[in-house]
Amino acid sequence: MLDVGRELRLARVRSGMIQRQVGGLVGRSASHISRVERGKVRRASVPELMTIAAAVGLKLWVKVFPAGRRPIDAPQLALLDAFNSRLHPSWKRQMEAVVPIAGDLRAVDELIRNDACSCAVEAITRFIDAQAQVRSASAKQRDIGADRLILLIKASRSNRRMLHEAEPVLRDSFPIRTRGAMRSLAAGEDPGGDCLILM
Repeated sequence: MLDVGRELRLARVRSGMIQRQVGGLVGRSASHISRVERGKVRRASVPELMTIAAAVGLKLWVKVFPAGRRPIDAPQLALLDAFNSRLHPSWKRQMEAVVPIAGDLRAVDELIRNDACSCAVEAITRFIDAQAQVRSASAKQRDIGADRLILLIKASRSNRRMLHEAEPVLRDSFPIRTRGAMRSLAAGEDPGGDCLILM
């Protein structure tokens, strides 16, 4: 709630409004708006937050997160095993490397590193939402501090179809593709950019 309140406050300040004006628009007191902005309300319904957000020029989106880290499932493990079997022995591997931010439950599926570079590896067995999956993986790569991001995607018919459809989104972000990426990784070298590997 504190993060939502902070965003509402920043948007209100940017818009030049005071809490009383926002309260007047949504039928609440200035003190209530202040409590919402400071994350001090006991209960705030989603519709109420949507109304306050709209008053300050925002659109509220609700997102859910798992209560703990999502464990890697068997198909992902099989995909990672196939990938790891082709890596140069110099790569040190860490499964489910946790993002080093207090209270953050995210982890990359695997972090590989050697003297050349570090790579966050996301094993995707079902590629269903290119933008969301890439955005999530990129945020984890950034927050874990890896030099490269590797999207390791299972070579299924549906994944190939989705990759074809998402090519305009992926082209610039993932310049290194399967053959070039695996050649570099098998030699223990920095692949030279973010990679999309179909395996």
